[in-house]
Amino acid sequence: MRGSLGYENKQVIVEGRYYPHSLSAHPAASLVFRLSGRFIEFNCTVALNDDVPQGRSWADFIVLADGQLVALATQIVAGAPPQPLRADIRGAQQLELRVQTDHWEFCHAVWLDPQLMEAGAESGVNKLIDCLGRAEVTMPAIAPHAERCISTIVSPGFSGLLDDMLGSLNANGHCQDALLIVFAVNPDEECLRVINKYGAHMIACRPLAEVNKNLKVVLYSAARFINARYFLCLDADMLVLGDLRPVFNALEATVENSILVCRENWHHQFQNLEQALIELYYGQASDFERLLQDLSGENNFPLVVNDGLFAGSRSALLGIDAFIRGWSEARVWMDERPDISWRNQFVFNLALARLRCGVELDPAYNVQLNTQEVEMIWSDGRLQATWRGRKARALHFNGNGRGKYQEWRNQFARVTDPLIGAGDGDGYAAFLTALRGWVGRYGVRALAWSFYGLTDGSDARVRDPGTMPLLALLHYLVRANGCVRLLESGTAKGVSTACLASAVSHRAGGRVVTFDPAPHPERLELWAALPASVSSCVEQRLTGSLEGMTAALECGERYDAALLDSLHTAEHVWAEFQLASQLVCAGGLILIHDHRYALGTVAQALERIEAAGYGVVRLWAAESGVDEDDQLGLAVVENRPRFG
Repeated sequence: MRGSLGYENKQVIVEGRYYPHSLSAHPAASLVFRLSGRFIEFNCTVALNDDVPQGRSWADFIVLADGQLVALATQIVAGAPPQPLRADIRGAQQLELRVQTDHWEFCHAVWLDPQLMEAGAESGVNKLIDCLGRAEVTMPAIAPHAERCISTIVSPGFSGLLDDMLGSLNANGHCQDALLIVFAVNPDEECLRVINKYGAHMIACRPLAEVNKNLKVVLYSAARFINARYFLCLDADMLVLGDLRPVFNALEATVENSILVCRENWHHQFQNLEQALIELYYGQASDFERLLQDLSGENNFPLVVNDGLFAGSRSALLGIDAFIRGWSEARVWMDERPDISWRNQFVFNLALARLRCGVELDPAYNVQLNTQEVEMIWSDGRLQATWRGRKARALHFNGNGRGKYQEWRNQFARVTDPLIGAGDGDGYAAFLTALRGWVGRYGVRALAWSFYGLTDGSDARVRDPGTMPLLALLHYLVRANGCVRLLESGTAKGVSTACLASAVSHRAGGRVVTFDPAPHPERLELWAALPASVSSCVEQRLTGSLEGMTAALECGERYDAALLDSLHTAEHVWAEFQLASQLVCAGGLILIHDHRYALGTVAQALERIEAAGYGVVRLWAAESGVDEDDQLGLAVVENRPRFG
């Protein structure tokens, strides 16, 4: 359970994505749950885990309610995408999740994001209420989940602000890897247009009170609606002008219950929460005891914050939600002054003070234009705001600041085709991280016989350790060519294997099959340092390249590209190439390393390949410039003869 595959400390990973909410059940298996008639629907997706070689095994997934078949997914094959299952279980007393197969070896069957819907909920959705009862939130059966989440809220009439905020976030925030959530209160067509423009996920809300600033309390409860590890919540009336990744990084460096916030920048800085209560929220000192019953110095709490930007872990936000949710007098206190529509912010402050969980961020992350002024300029091709001699990371057009700097507004919203999405992540960066740690243990010498090895094989040299461009070329050449399945001859220490795996791990069925009869313990350590989604793509076969490729051909295996880097003689490379040309798809890449290697005869093999009608491009062979490698070279062959 809980994302564990159940053996060898492996995780539940399907299509490169980790599922922390999952059930792993190796068939034949039966999981039985007592329901007592409470639920109306069961939802999940099913698959075989990524560590199973593509096509190696299969399973049937069966859902039974009180012994009756209610859902079925048959012949789910390893490497296939997750298949959805939905079952009507109204009134059922018992739920059984059964998995069966006649090919039990490697049959690592997993139930992904299983969820039960309680009676009273609409089919396919859950309806939840925020911690202060301002809105009813309609959730899909399976809540959105991610490592990082950025969320905001919008209602009709504010879509223009949202457009500018999301556009600036997309252009300047450097958080494309975060799940983008927009809570939409009675959204109109313009709200929907903006949400779709940026590829955000919408969560619909129905107001239970007047539509005003109080509705942003939905963000206080974001962790109840979204399954993410870290959250960053922004007001829609903000403009992001700088990198927001440091906020997420700070969350990883603080204690688990921390909420990162910026101080309230009013006409003056409040000395404590009691002064803010009286001057900003128009309350009185007795409100502390009224709201808390047992006062513990919260009135003297010195950190008075603005909630235009705040961040926290899931557990921290759930703590805030739970505290405020059990605080019934807060709703009454807020509603007593409907003209002070920002009273919810005092409730947030009071929760931070009671839980002692507020951690102050640099005010540059929430420059509040209600009472602050900035200097706006275009500099270095970007819109920048200078505030107190410093660059602002995020401007907050709150209160009286709503109408300021109109000539600088709409700079991002007017762009009709922003570059959105995170793609599939930077697998090369993950590979470099693992490689640096591995080299830190074994030294640069461990790179001998890799792309960075010296010609005599005695050592290695890296001229550009920042990007390691030889390996970067290998990674992006394979990735840009759309490769999914790769073969490699000559694993050695496994460096190029890891690099290739990082280039295909994001693709369904991504696999690197590598042949080498000599075991190297160091390679296993390097592969273990990779993300599980990458290391699970590697399939090593402890056999010679010619024997392994012949067997693969007999089994009907097919590949999109090959890297030949085992023995460096003309006869051996030619024999490998003949097999690779049959295993690799037409037009696929066949890469041959060490064509300049002085102690080998790979160059003769390339001449023979050219004579057979294939086009050969020799890389790293320029007669001028800086040699990144040590006279090794890499040849690229298109697997499509031009003649012959």
